[in-house]
Amino acid sequence: MKRPRLTCLPIDLLAHIFALITCFKDLAQASGVCRKWKQAVKQSMARRERLSFAGWKMDDDSTTRLVLHAYNLKELDM
Repeated sequence: MKRPRLTCLPIDLLAHIFALITCFKDLAQASGVCRKWKQAVKQSMARRERLSFAGWKMDDDSTTRLVLHAYNLKELDM
């Protein structure tokens, strides 16, 4: 019996899963796995209304890349 692969999941489902992840370092790493995951991370960011980077040490480039895709963002905590 074949085991299902994460790469077979539709982008919308991956985006929903990634929207549940609160660690932005994990999201940044997930976006580097493959093109499909990168697109799913972008979609998950577009759904977010709140972002909090409080307590996180992130470089400006990483933060900027994530925030650029948060189209529905209403609240940002740095």
